[in-house]
Amino acid sequence: MTDERRPLVMTTDADLLDDVLGAAAAVGLAVDVTIEPGNCGPQWIRAPLVLVGSDLAPALAGSALRPRPGVLIVSRGGAAEKERIGAALDRAEDVVCLPAGEPLLLERLADVAEPPDSGRIVAILPGRGGAGASVLATAIALTAGAQGDAAWLVDLDPLGGGADAGLGAELVSGARWDDLGSIAGRLSSRALRAALPEVDGVAVLSCGRTDADPPPAAVRAVLAAARRSGGTVVVDLPRHPTAATVETLSAADELLLVVPAEVRAVLAARQLVSRLGLASAPLRIVVRRVPAGLPPHEVARGLDADLLGDYGDEPAVRVALLNGEASSLIRHTDLGALCSLVLNGSVSWAEAS
Repeated sequence: MTDERRPLVMTTDADLLDDVLGAAAAVGLAVDVTIEPGNCGPQWIRAPLVLVGSDLAPALAGSALRPRPGVLIVSRGGAAEKERIGAALDRAEDVVCLPAGEPLLLERLADVAEPPDSGRIVAILPGRGGAGASVLATAIALTAGAQGDAAWLVDLDPLGGGADAGLGAELVSGARWDDLGSIAGRLSSRALRAALPEVDGVAVLSCGRTDADPPPAAVRAVLAAARRSGGTVVVDLPRHPTAATVETLSAADELLLVVPAEVRAVLAARQLVSRLGLASAPLRIVVRRVPAGLPPHEVARGLDADLLGDYGDEPAVRVALLNGEASSLIRHTDLGALCSLVLNGSVSWAEAS
């Protein structure tokens, strides 16, 4: 991080400074420190966040510094400090009283280290068992990685055999859901990505070899951290409804339902849409063509949803899956072309609502 992106801390209170420096270190930030509000004009303008100790609140109120957003007064509590803070309240967005306010302080510092949500979450849902949703999810993530995105593949189907195995990476070191435990709260996207296996530019968080569903709080934390990377987060959902599925659907920007071009598959997908309460969602249908199957537009019409695209079974894709050759899934295949369409031309939930 460059000096221009360092928060500015104003305080002469050594104990308060220790608290703030500890919080900054926890999110991987360096800070600039001053004890003279009147002599920090360039830093006051440039810093992404200014933390003013309550001990210097009167000096801030009497300084010539112009009001700006992103100023917090940090206090260690006490009635006397409240009186000192009063004169500077018009210069600050909020007052953070430690130790109770430590979560807010960490959140604001973390927003500097990693800006708030800027990425995109694409959820892939199978209309029936064996629909091919995991293959599509993997291919979309690989396509995003090939396009230079910070690509993620998050596997939420504990009965699917593991997304790592689908990429030929089951022996690659790195964390799986089983290793993350009951994580919650705010995670560093950089630290999370560094902990995961990576295949062809895709960070892969795979279910382990148990049948346990990832906890919803952990799913929420992981998706938020991955989104903050600014890239594309592809989530491979199970067909059976879970708390993790509900958590993902509330966070997703786009939802794709993969349905083979068969009458029975359409009927099964309709049941799933009803059970998950997706009838009014801006759902997009991806049809996997089968020999003598229904026309793709008929599949979409049977589900009363928009058709995004279709693809067929390709020998090159089957060979790539058998051999664990990840990049071959999207190299000169119809599946790869469909993934490019998903990434570059699909409609987001926000746009459709």
